[in-house]
Amino acid sequence: MLASPPVHDAGDTGYFDREYFQLHPGKVRYLDYLVGLLRAHGIPGGRVLDVGAGYGFFLAALEKAGYEASGLELSGHAVEQARQRVRGPLIQQGAEEPFPFPDGCFDAVTLLDVIEHLKDYAATLESCRRCLKPRGKLFVITLNAHSLARPLLGRRWAWYQDPTHIHMFTPRMLREGLEHAGLEVETLITESNFCSVGEGTKFLKPLRVIGRVVHTPAFGDSLLAVAKRPR
Repeated sequence: MLASPPVHDAGDTGYFDREYFQLHPGKVRYLDYLVGLLRAHGIPGGRVLDVGAGYGFFLAALEKAGYEASGLELSGHAVEQARQRVRGPLIQQGAEEPFPFPDGCFDAVTLLDVIEHLKDYAATLESCRRCLKPRGKLFVITLNAHSLARPLLGRRWAWYQDPTHIHMFTPRMLREGLEHAGLEVETLITESNFCSVGEGTKFLKPLRVIGRVVHTPAFGDSLLAVAKRPR
């Protein structure tokens, strides 16, 4: 996860007292991976909106890489922290409200470990589609209901570690949501993040020695979807 969920109490600073909201070396490697992901999918620069921007770590990585980055984040505490590290606009707002941006203004939108927290994720996906330029791309990462780690870890699996999680997505569920919003799915695979593994389940931390994100056709810990707005 990289983004703070849009359903917690925006004044609850205690929610952020965990390693997920710390910029440890593994997180830095993961941020580099995310920037590379945009470039690998034809977004080498331009305007990017990060929905659920949290403490602004990804926004800062985007700015460092030359992107024009904007953010949405519900928590006033997180917005205050993020504004200390980013120059671009950062708006305090929930992801399920209509986005306060014109139609077709972004080259890419990112929903990184956010969609599983949203009651009305369909409204969020519609806002994403509207704000994308024609052929602009939406990047979604969310925990995978078919993850091999789920039966192995049981209640210790990452999805169960955060009480603000609402939806557990299967590949089909995510694809249908994207297509219903009028987006064309280009990529839908699974991935396992060994850069910052163990943020919620501490005994898995030794796996960080792998130090990379592994893509697989199925059964990885998270789903990765890339979808574009048609012309």
